[in-house]
Amino acid sequence: MTQQTQTKQLPKGWKKEPLKEVLETLESGGRPKGGAQKEGIPSIGGEHLNYNGMFNFEKMKFIPKSYFNLMTKGIIKKEDVLIVKDGATTGKTSFVDNNFPYEKSAVNEHVFIARANKKIFPKYLFYFLYSIEGQDQLKKAITGSAQGGINLSILDKIYIKYPQSSQTQSLIVSAIETHFSRLDNAIKNLKSVKEKIQLYRKAVLKKAFENRGTKKEIKELFEITKGKKVKIIKEKTKNSVPYLLIDTLRGKEPEFFTEDKNYTEAIPEDILMVFDGANSGLVGTGLRGAVGSTIGRLRPKEEVNKNYLCYFLKLNFQILNKDIKGSAIPHVKPTKLRSLKISLPQLSEQQQIVQEIESKFSVIDKVEEAVDNSLKKAEMLKKAILKAAFEGRLVKESEVGE
Repeated sequence: MTQQTQTKQLPKGWKKEPLKEVLETLESGGRPKGGAQKEGIPSIGGEHLNYNGMFNFEKMKFIPKSYFNLMTKGIIKKEDVLIVKDGATTGKTSFVDNNFPYEKSAVNEHVFIARANKKIFPKYLFYFLYSIEGQDQLKKAITGSAQGGINLSILDKIYIKYPQSSQTQSLIVSAIETHFSRLDNAIKNLKSVKEKIQLYRKAVLKKAFENRGTKKEIKELFEITKGKKVKIIKEKTKNSVPYLLIDTLRGKEPEFFTEDKNYTEAIPEDILMVFDGANSGLVGTGLRGAVGSTIGRLRPKEEVNKNYLCYFLKLNFQILNKDIKGSAIPHVKPTKLRSLKISLPQLSEQQQIVQEIESKFSVIDKVEEAVDNSLKKAEMLKKAILKAAFEGRLVKESEVGE
């Protein structure tokens, strides 16, 4: 399709031009040798841009004031559009609005500043580059092997569609933000419902285990053994056994195996629990194979309903959880697990309790699924709103008072 044909498809009063025609500058910054420091002028990198067009300043990095004072490029101004230049998040885009907290700041060498000229409203430029159409163009402009990145060639490769009337651009931005504000309120309410669902799950479990027979420590009921690190292979062989990892506990088929004879064996009667990492506390049952080194095996010493214990462990995860020193990564402390006391009624009552929990959880799951679907639809609606905006369908010509 020729550029002339594409132009004919534009709404009345619109233009389609390469990025260089609507920018005052496209530039990146830098950092001194030795990298970031603990104080000075904020240095914004790709990790500080969020996928929602905003910023995350939790792990801020800084450059010396003396270095900043000598910079001629990469100094951030209000209404700049920031674009990640390289790496896994290439094309991620954020807008520097009035809520941006730093009076003085700069981008590092991994971020572009795209500063609009008088032809285009800065927020309009941001929303276009943030839209599916803009992101697709940025992704197609990536060069280089592996993760690659974008460079100054995007000035000629990226095409911006925009109404020539600044008033129309402003109205489009206003309409986008009105729709987004309504959706954000809906999303906030849906997330609040999700939080209440999680609280209700805990309440169901707490009620299920109140005053239910004799209390026993977990170590009286189970032998607890941590898995071992073994040599793993990708292909299944005659002598191999499945290597049980986190995804296996979630119900996925094992992708790795081991022929190592010195492994911790799991049988279907065991309960497996992730001890270390972000997934600590995750439990699984009914598996056979070699237990991974981040997973603990709970083997029953006497007859007990496995699902009864699994639900009990989920209820008490916060008691078992302990941050690894020097980081926020949780892990289950085996000594706490061994001494944790569980109310243990007769086996038949354990089964009845499990059935009651699962009956209530079945209803909760359906509600949560409906909420998750609504959240996905809300995000899809945002994309649809932007698509309509840049096809000239969000603001009608009759609404523009010119």
